[in-house]
Amino acid sequence: MNTRVISISRQVGTGGEEVARAVAGRLGLRFIDYQVIQRAAEDAGVSPETVSEAEHTPSLLTRILEALARNPSMPVAAWADPVPLATTPLFTSADYRGFVEDVIRDLASQGGCVIVGHAAHVILRDRFDTVRVLVTGSTPHRVRRIRAGMGVEEKEALKIIERTDNERLDYFRRFYETGWLNPGSYDLCISTDHLKPEQCAEVIALVAELR
Repeated sequence: MNTRVISISRQVGTGGEEVARAVAGRLGLRFIDYQVIQRAAEDAGVSPETVSEAEHTPSLLTRILEALARNPSMPVAAWADPVPLATTPLFTSADYRGFVEDVIRDLASQGGCVIVGHAAHVILRDRFDTVRVLVTGSTPHRVRRIRAGMGVEEKEALKIIERTDNERLDYFRRFYETGWLNPGSYDLCISTDHLKPEQCAEVIALVAELR
């Protein structure tokens, strides 16, 4: 199989994290998402403030990668509202964002992983061994998942969808000059409206094998 990395971007309320975990389990790959990298950074003693010290970046990169190697399967929430980009260092700090991009590239070089989010589909777009997937869905189905997963009313679920979609659209326009939901940025766009996570994983795995 030529595929060594699968990047999965997802809209909130589509079950994208479950799809990514199912893909990782099916293909025997490591699962990497925001919480995993954040936890590894904490274990390695990394913070946005120390990352901004450019001269320390090589050693910090080594430490975070070592932390990831020590903890290949850190537990994360099965369902969560994506981190608000406007309040995370990934959004506000160019140094920290660049550091995470270096981590993503190193993980891709190692291969054998499913990377959720982190703009990995843009960062790794020139790698032939990477399959880039967008997990999407219609608003009614997303609202139902959010209400069930977060215990909120329909109005609040709609607000969450609007906020997260708009933040990500703005994020990719500002920092990567590309459209987050542009299908041309992906090898595969898949809807979870009528497919379960395991079924989506089966399709993604097939694409990875055919690549």
